[in-house]
Amino acid sequence: MESFWSGRVKPFEILIYDDASSLRPEAFIPLGIPARVIRSDSNQGPGKGRNRILEEAQGDWIHFHDADDWVLPHWCEIVLKNALGNDLVLTEVISFQNEKLLSPSVIGLSGLASSESLVPFAIQHFILPAAGAFKVDLARKIRGYRESLWQSEDWDFYVRMAGAQPRFKVIPESLAAIEVRKESRSQKRIETLTCVLQSILLLENELPSEFKIHLAEKAAWTGSQLFQLGDKLLARDAFHLAKSLGPARHLNQKKAYRWLANHYGQEIAERIAGTYRKLVPDLFRKKLTA
Repeated sequence: MESFWSGRVKPFEILIYDDASSLRPEAFIPLGIPARVIRSDSNQGPGKGRNRILEEAQGDWIHFHDADDWVLPHWCEIVLKNALGNDLVLTEVISFQNEKLLSPSVIGLSGLASSESLVPFAIQHFILPAAGAFKVDLARKIRGYRESLWQSEDWDFYVRMAGAQPRFKVIPESLAAIEVRKESRSQKRIETLTCVLQSILLLENELPSEFKIHLAEKAAWTGSQLFQLGDKLLARDAFHLAKSLGPARHLNQKKAYRWLANHYGQEIAERIAGTYRKLVPDLFRKKLTA
């Protein structure tokens, strides 16, 4: 909260959602910062929590943020300046782990222009809450977060928001920062990827058909991740989903992988790629592809 309040331009309001925590947040609100607490008597999950904040919001624009992340002092000023004539403002995000720099640009906004369609980018990448500020009416128009998703709710939210074709502005500067914790929800990889597949099954009936090929690529990528994590059955479901939606072209994979997947199926490609990774040291593989 102090990071939001330290700039020359300050937020209209700060709302805190307390998901039935044992330690009440009121004691941790810095003096002089007006903040309103919305408390749940039971653990509802982030989707429902953000929807409660969306219901209570009184301003025209809204930004969701995890409690232990922060923004640069001029975040609010820059976002509001770029909000004029737009429905959504995206800024880059920098990440840290144990006080060490993890990534200077988590989202990858340098590859996105404000004149492009946002949907393919939102499907391919993971837009985090810290990256976005948007009109309250836009978020309410898409009915907020999908509460049935326990994980990957942010990915689903931004894909659906992109599908509403908002006017958006891209700020490639990292104005927000996140702390990546090993115990955080997002580090539960199989659970997170499972919810991505659940979301894709819903999105294929909600987005225009022209975006199915992008969903196919995401399903193929998700299946690859699951296969490498050891969940072969769920990975197989993802491979079938990718084939039915696309088929996927496996654009994020190397040429040999693409050839194997196109001729023999993605599971065979994964098995051969896995054997290759075991037999050939990582350093030598990098030299081969350099």
